[in-house]
Amino acid sequence: MAGFCTKCGTVLSGDTAFCTKCGAPVGATAASTPATSGSTPQAYTPQPYVPPASNAPMTSTYAQPVAVAAPVKGGPSALKIILIIVAVFVGLGILCVAGIMFGIYRVSKAVHVSSNGGVEVSTPGGTFSAGNTSVSSSDLGVDLYPGATQQQGAVKVSTPNGTAITAAYVTSDPMDKVVDFYKEKLGPSASVFQSDKSAVLSLTSDDKKTSVMVTISSETPGQTKIGILHSKST
Repeated sequence: MAGFCTKCGTVLSGDTAFCTKCGAPVGATAASTPATSGSTPQAYTPQPYVPPASNAPMTSTYAQPVAVAAPVKGGPSALKIILIIVAVFVGLGILCVAGIMFGIYRVSKAVHVSSNGGVEVSTPGGTFSAGNTSVSSSDLGVDLYPGATQQQGAVKVSTPNGTAITAAYVTSDPMDKVVDFYKEKLGPSASVFQSDKSAVLSLTSDDKKTSVMVTISSETPGQTKIGILHSKST
């Protein structure tokens, strides 16, 4: 009578002492038919391992807020900030240009060009004229050197605090002769600073409100330049 291996269930012949499959010894119980056996036992077939559902790979959601959500939410805000900054700079540029244009307009209204090429500017703080402005000895506070030719660029400035007038002249006489002339006109109270090619003579009134300065130079051979500045304070 056939039996079964008690370890692996292999069918054994009646005279077998050891299981032909697993080698387990066959005892007395192995030779008899199990009480519960009513049919031929099925051979054991190992089933493939199926990992638990909890161990299955899960789709990570970490990349979603970084790759999708964050740029979508932050993009419009950054664009708004950039547009605001650009608008501010454009507005400041427009204001600067408007200020410059308004200043030019006011200056153009205050500037007057005379027929002889002179320029005169009138402002609430005073007047300024320059160019081919005629200047007399009374304007300069001292006599003009005889025969000297007035150069372009005479300037007159008048403010509530006083006036200042300056003019330049050229003569062919030597520098020493011109210096002696103005020493005599300004008198012994004048200060004199003289070198080989230049001299400065100045005279200030006792009340310090009026001063005359004469600058003489001979840098160009055959020409002596004379500059006179007369200032008055109120």
